[in-house]
Order: sequence, then C-alpha cells, then structure tokens
Amino acid sequence: MQEYERSITVINQGLPTKAALKVIRLPMSWYAVIWEHRDRYATFSQDQTDRNGGHEHMTDDEFLSRVQLVASWVQGIDFLFDAIPPQAPKKRRAKP
Repeated sequence: MQEYERSITVINQGLPTKAALKVIRLPMSWYAVIWEHRDRYATFSQDQTDRNGGHEHMTDDEFLSRVQLVASWVQGIDFLFDAIPPQAPKKRRAKP
C-alpha cells in the first residue's frame, strides 16, 4: 500500500481554490479524496479492469495523472498539482 498527499488547485469550480488530494494505492484498486474544507470534499476510486489496464505498472507520476483523469471524469473536478518538491510516498506495513 502506498499513500500520497498532494496540494492541488481546483480550477473549474468557480475561482481557483486550494485543496488537498489524498490517495491510497493498493495493488488492485485505489481510493482518493479531495478536500477543500470540512464541508466540501469528494471521494472517488478505481478498481483494476481489463479495459483500464490497472495501475500497478505505472510510475508515481503516471499514477497521479490517472487519478487526475478519473477525478475529472467521475466527479467533474479539474485540478492542477501545486508546484512542490517531489515527496516519497508513505509506505505502511500491514498489521498482523
């Protein structure tokens, strides 16, 4: 499992707005949430299928581009990643 947390700017919901993107990447699926503030957020996810080809083979940048595409397609949220130095994804061990 990998976790990603990125600062983003939502660009199609009125004025550009700062938000946070958090993603959990599992081998066969991923789950994401975009938080603008406590009362305004959106969740979305994707499972591996023959049609989408999965995401296990993707680099971090390719994977986050897929997340960006799905956010636009499923939730109608278009955003840009804020310019920040690259961060290593957080890795957690499964609990026994």
